[in-house]
Formats: sequence, structure tokens, C-alpha cells
Amino acid sequence: MLRLKLYPNEFRGLMEFLTARLKLLLMLEPMSRSIYDQVLVEYWHKARLLDKLAAWQMRNSRQRYSLPVPLSVGRVLHQEMQHVELTIYGQAFLATLDQCLTNEIPQNVYAWRH
Repeated sequence: MLRLKLYPNEFRGLMEFLTARLKLLLMLEPMSRSIYDQVLVEYWHKARLLDKLAAWQMRNSRQRYSLPVPLSVGRVLHQEMQHVELTIYGQAFLATLDQCLTNEIPQNVYAWRH
């Protein structure tokens, strides 16, 4: 599990990306979506991000807050966000995600368990 430390505007960038992406994806049948897209759809529903949006908008814009994100979702977001045009908030979120994936994931996270 990743623990992203986000400013409220970085959370806004995540929401902008996901809402634009899901607007298109929810019209497709689940079997028509790529595995990456399906991961994002399931994360959207399970994390209940839309319910959290109002609380994030009320937070102090100069303070970081923790957002837990599964590693698989973080990797999919990192991959997919690099191929679309992002707002400044989306770019800020992607930079924070990139830093977290680069610096905070143990190197043996993908090692085989014995």
C-alpha cells in the first residue's frame, strides 16, 4: 500500500484525471476494458473518492494529507497519466506519485516469497 502525502490540489488533479477517464470507461462493458482501465474503475468504486472530494476541498491548501493507494493502482495511474494531457494539478499529483514510487517502495516488493 502506498501512502501518498498530497496537497488538496494534488488530490484535485487525481480526481480530474479519473473523472475524465471514467466518463468514457463506464460506457464500456467490463470485458471491453483493458486491465489497466478495469483497475481504475474498481479503485474508483472501492475507494469512494467522490465521497471524499468535499472533505478534501475544505482542507488547508498548504498542508499535506495522507491518501492510501494500493500499489497496483499507483502503478497503473503512473503509467496511464504519462500518456494524456494533464492540468497543472494533475501534473503535481503525478510528480508526487512518481516520487513515492521511486523513493518509498522497498526494492524487494516484487520478490518471490518462499
